[in-house]
Amino acid sequence: MKVAIKTLGCKVNQVESDILTTTFSQEGIEVVNFGEKADLYIVNSCAVTREAENKTRQLVNRVLRNNLAPRVILTGCYARLISQEEKNPFEEPVFLLPDFPKEKEILNLVGKWWGKKFTLAEYPLPSRARVWLKIEDGCDHFCSYCLIPHLRGNIKSEKKEKIIRQAQALERRGIREIVLCGVNLGYYGKNRGEKELINLLEELVDNTTLVRFRLSSFEPFLLDEEFIKRYFSLQDRVCPHFHLPLQSGSDRVLKSMRRGYDTAYYRDLVSLLRSYCPAVAISTDIIVGFPGEEKEDFENTISFSQEVGFSRTHIFVFSPRPGTPAFLWEKEKGIPKKEKKNREKILREVARETQKNYHRLSLGEKLKVLVESVQDGMGSGYSENYIPVRFRGNPEEGEIVEVTIEKEENGFLEGKS
Repeated sequence: MKVAIKTLGCKVNQVESDILTTTFSQEGIEVVNFGEKADLYIVNSCAVTREAENKTRQLVNRVLRNNLAPRVILTGCYARLISQEEKNPFEEPVFLLPDFPKEKEILNLVGKWWGKKFTLAEYPLPSRARVWLKIEDGCDHFCSYCLIPHLRGNIKSEKKEKIIRQAQALERRGIREIVLCGVNLGYYGKNRGEKELINLLEELVDNTTLVRFRLSSFEPFLLDEEFIKRYFSLQDRVCPHFHLPLQSGSDRVLKSMRRGYDTAYYRDLVSLLRSYCPAVAISTDIIVGFPGEEKEDFENTISFSQEVGFSRTHIFVFSPRPGTPAFLWEKEKGIPKKEKKNREKILREVARETQKNYHRLSLGEKLKVLVESVQDGMGSGYSENYIPVRFRGNPEEGEIVEVTIEKEENGFLEGKS
């Protein structure tokens, strides 16, 4: 039997697909590349933007048009969305599995088809130097533009004991960096009555030796000084990098987005992080063209981005999601498409400049780089503060190497080990 799995969207989706890939492989089922003939295709979808929905439909139609598999499973957030709307555009052989946790639903259905009983893998077998572990699912914040709380549901947290077992097993397999991820990571443990993420990190460090830990996206309103102080006390076992979604540098727009903070709060948070670790990397997400975003609001976003000096900025053009307040606002006070694209272009140039400025702070410094590839006497990978680095040398893939940085070029740092 052969299976092909295609994943769209967030790292949580990717982890869920990796778990399925590992499970099928352990059961002797071949996992093939998208585009090859298979007995089953699984499309793990996204619904964060309209573009993601379109990509999902295109992928499913491509499988059907090219007769790549007799059965297709559509799962993930887009599957959930069309299930809720009762507007499924597909018929058999496309099977809709909209429920979470999706992995068990998929394995149960495939097991019935193929007469097998699957045991879900506890963690993904590493196929790369860095491994992502999903420790939380769900969100209950309800930003005015976001569908995810409606689709992913309430907060669910993995047990600490299971996560520690996973980390220990991955360390034994030679993994040297683990990224903890979730739909709303800072809420880890909230469903049990408390926020437990920093406790988990401390226990992970205590129960492993060589792994360094990184956090995925972290909502600013969930970060406080106690967490920051305890985090940096773990020293080089945790990465000096926080991805804090800003979304807008305008207080008026932030309020409309229902983000739960203003720019003064965000500014103070960044200052606090840098007081504990001056070289900490702050990356972010920003939405341009939010309904009602005036020229002054956009200019405030530019100036605030320059003030903070983000190490990396992911820019999204606002995409109206049905069922959210912002969907209705788009009809009333939406920004013209051409203007959205223009603002995106301007902000991308600002983002390139702030990234370059942050990278240049590392010139002459030593960074610890996780080696992800080695070719022709050059190693490459990401530093502890998530900068792509290329360097001379012949290290082993998967090890962490100290690199002296000599120059910055085209978004990379270069140096020697």
